[in-house]
This record gives sequence, structure tokens and C-alpha cells, in this order.
Amino acid sequence: MMAAATLCTGAAFGQGRIAARNADVLTLSVGSQDGVRAGMRGDVVKMVGAGETAQPSVIASFVVTKVGEQTSEARLEKIEVGFEGEPMVGLRVAFDERLKKPEAASPSAQATPRPTPASGLPDDPVELLSQGNAAWERQDWETAAKLYEALLQFLPDYPAAVKRAAVAREKVEAAREAEARARRAAEEVARQEALARERGNIPLYREKAKALLDGGSWDAAVEWLKKIQAADADDAYLASVMGDKRREAEKGLTDRRYVDAIRSCQAALAVSASPAFEALRRQARTEQVNDWLGEGDAALARGDKRAARAAWDRVASVDAGTPGLKERLTRLDWVKIPAGTFQMGCVSGDIECSDNEKPRHAVTISMPFLMMIMPVTIEQYRRFAGATRREMRSAPPFEQGDDHPVLNVTWADAVAYCGWAGGRLPTEAEWEYAARGGRDGLKYPWGDSISHDNANFKGTGGRDRWKYTSPVGSFEANGFGLFDMVGNVWEWCADLYGDKYYASSPATDPQGPSSGSSRVLRGGSWEFGPGFLRISVRGWIGPSGGVESGGFRCVRAPAL
Repeated sequence: MMAAATLCTGAAFGQGRIAARNADVLTLSVGSQDGVRAGMRGDVVKMVGAGETAQPSVIASFVVTKVGEQTSEARLEKIEVGFEGEPMVGLRVAFDERLKKPEAASPSAQATPRPTPASGLPDDPVELLSQGNAAWERQDWETAAKLYEALLQFLPDYPAAVKRAAVAREKVEAAREAEARARRAAEEVARQEALARERGNIPLYREKAKALLDGGSWDAAVEWLKKIQAADADDAYLASVMGDKRREAEKGLTDRRYVDAIRSCQAALAVSASPAFEALRRQARTEQVNDWLGEGDAALARGDKRAARAAWDRVASVDAGTPGLKERLTRLDWVKIPAGTFQMGCVSGDIECSDNEKPRHAVTISMPFLMMIMPVTIEQYRRFAGATRREMRSAPPFEQGDDHPVLNVTWADAVAYCGWAGGRLPTEAEWEYAARGGRDGLKYPWGDSISHDNANFKGTGGRDRWKYTSPVGSFEANGFGLFDMVGNVWEWCADLYGDKYYASSPATDPQGPSSGSSRVLRGGSWEFGPGFLRISVRGWIGPSGGVESGGFRCVRAPAL
């Protein structure tokens, strides 16, 4: 018959295990870094018994004889009767005193820390077992679950703790679910009582709503109609009011008065989220958008780009993702510039050229690209500012319409807009290539002379009746179909400015110098004389400054 002593409360249990045994010499898995000292005594512990009756029991005693940093050796002093042949390897050990780790121990040398139970629970496994069993007997399932779960940190395989922890936790969850069901039942009773009271108020709600509706105040009546809806969704008066709204919406749809149809649906939806009204609203919006698309198509076919833009902007304001809208706006806002080679810089015979426009040199644009037909307008920039929550740039000290080019835009603002529009700023070479419109050797996009019939520059006369900016597209387009490439506003380019860059720039797709403090501006403006509208003129300014006579346009890769 085996004899073993049950482990007593207070032992430093669970701190280490037996790593090896050679006769009476044990190798322990803890050493000086864990607080083990030579001469310390302890016990070898084994779970004795089966199932829920298993208990941690002492089967042997030892004394520590040699201590290493991570392991130690001990000599067996006593083996309980019946356990003489026990291998002991892997069993836990319990020291007679608490282990205290040296304060100077290196973090890298720390052994696996002793399990730490939840706050307020004992850190002794025997005490955890005792308290857990007591909680189990009094059916305190929440406490029992916590205690057994804490004990399992020390003894993961202790059968009684495994089983009782699971049972106690199951009972805790069952009790919580029962409480939740009771709470929901009580809440439903309260809701039904409140609903019964509200139903008693329906005559008053009808009277209030009818008086407001008779006075033509739908918005004010909504409050009372919603009260009726909440109390009785099948109320006959409410059904009559909503039926009138449905007929209004359907008639508006039939008469192609889409705004009225949508307004009627939205009014009804303010009372109740009715799928029927939502379907009517979507139908009215779809037909309205299709009408606007067709209106824009017809306007563009007769050459009225302003009317086409107005129609398609209405579409964008309600559904920017409308199929076909992006392609239509691309036709309206962008033109494809083919790849090609041109002569960049001062043209022969131009006596106004500055040194930074020389030498004239061949440049190849290797890939086609799309360029905005006109400079970005105030209206377009306002849409961007709203979408990205940016502030509008400060207005100039003169009046501008929404179809005038936006001013005072920094280089970073222009880059941000172009990114939002799916593109980027043009390089200086791309800009000049596009401005020439396929006609090399000319001072201006149209020829070698200039008048106010050609562009908006300093002063007025001819077609140029604007002292300041003009609406974009007020003058003839160049050979590529681009408007305002010279005059009206200077335009930002992507490049840094280099005074002598032309002398060493690449022959293919030059990107500008690698360093510099200013960015390039091209094209002249309303504020400058005709000499600054020559295609080869190069302007520059610090990128953080907005220009009162400066704007921009974007380029992007063509669709595949």
C-alpha cells in the first residue's frame, strides 16, 4: 500500500520540476536566478488518486546540494512507501520556503515566471483548491470558476479542477443568460405598456397632424405622424396621408417632374423608412440623371460645352459614380496629346528671348497624355475643396465668375488638386509641347503676332474686354484643341526651375533639374504684356506663394 502526505498550504509549489534523476541525485529546473540556494529543502509532488479525488501529494523529500544559474542539484533524503520506483522526472517540486529572485538578475536570465492568479485570489495552489472546493459546496459558481481557473495555472492537468472549472463556468453563463432573458422580458412588458398608452393618444396625434397639414406645414406635421407610426403602423389616417404622398410622387414621375417626385418621397421617408417610397425615390433619381445625361449629350453635339458641363455637373452633384459620367467629363475636360518631337525654346528670329529660353533644342515626348482643355476654374476648385475639406484660396481684389480660372493657388494646392482629379501637373516640356499645338517655330500658338483678339493680356480691346481674368475658353483653341495656353493666367508646371537647364536637359521626357528653390510657371497672364505670352517664356516663383495672376491645369495618362 502506498503512503503519501497531502501537500500543505504555504509550500512554494509549482516553481520548478525535476529535469533528471540519477539514483538519489535530482536535477531541478530552477537555479540561483530563481532564488534557489544550497541547503534549501523541499518535496517532490505528484497527483495521487483518480478523477476528482486526485490530490497533490508529497512522495519524497530532498535537500539542495549544488546550485547553478538555471538549474540545481538535490539529494533525496526520504521516499514515501510505495514510491521507491517512481522515476520522478517531470514532477513538480515544492520548497519549504518562498523563492526570492536576486534583484540584480538579468532579464535575459529569467526563468518562466511563477503563475500570477487574478487580483484578490490566493497565490498558493493548495489554498486555491481549498477555497474552490468551499465555493463549489455553497454553489457560488462565479467564485468557484475563478478559483479553479486560477488553480489550473499551477496544475494544468489537475482533473478535478479541469472538470469543476468547466462546470462552474457553464453554470455562470447559464445564470447570465437567464438574467438577460428576464431583463428582456421585463423590457418587452414595459414596451407593450408604453405602446398601449401611446395608442390611447393616437386621436390627439391625428388632430395635431391634420391641423398642420391643412395649414400646408408638412415638416411640422412629421413629428405627429411619426408618433402615430410608432403607436400603430396600420393606422387608417396615417395610411391615407402616406397614400396621398405616394400618388404625388407617382404623378411627378409620370409628368417627368423628378424634383417634385423626389421631394414627395423624401417627405414620406421622413415619417417612415418605407421600401416602397425608397424605390420610388431611386426610380425618380435614375430617370432625372438619365435626362441630364441626355441633355448634356445634346448640348455637346451642338458645340455648347458650357451647357453640357452644366448638365453633367448636376449629375455629379447627386451621383458622381453614375456610369458613363466619367467618360463624358473626360471628353469635356481633357484632350489627348499625341507623343512626338518638337523644338523647345526660343524660336528663330525672336529678339525678345531671354537667356533662360536658350538654346533651342529638340525634345521628344515619348508617350501620349491627356491634358485639361482649359485651366481649372473656381467652380471646379470649389468642388475639390468641398470633397477634401480644404479652404478655398483667398479671392483676388476684383470680381470673378465661377467660370473664371482659380487664382492664388500654391504649387502644393495644384499638385493636390491634380492628384484628386486622377492626374498630375505637366512637366515644363509637356506644357510647351502642348502649347505649340503641333506647330513648331512660332512665337505664339497661332503665329508670330498677337492682338487682343487672340488672348487675354494686359489692357483690353478686340475680343478681350476683360481688365482682369476672363472666363476660360473665351478665345480660339490651339492646334490640339487647348484653350488659354497663353494669356489669362500663368500655369504651374511640375518642374523645379533651372536658369541654365536647357544646356544639359535630356532629349527625351525631361523632368527638370534635380534641385532648386522655385517652380516653373508658363503662359503669361492678364497682368502682363504680349511679350510674356510668347510660348517659350519661362516664369518661376517659390512654390509656397500663390500668384494673383496664376492658375494651373493638369495632365494624366490616357485610359487603356
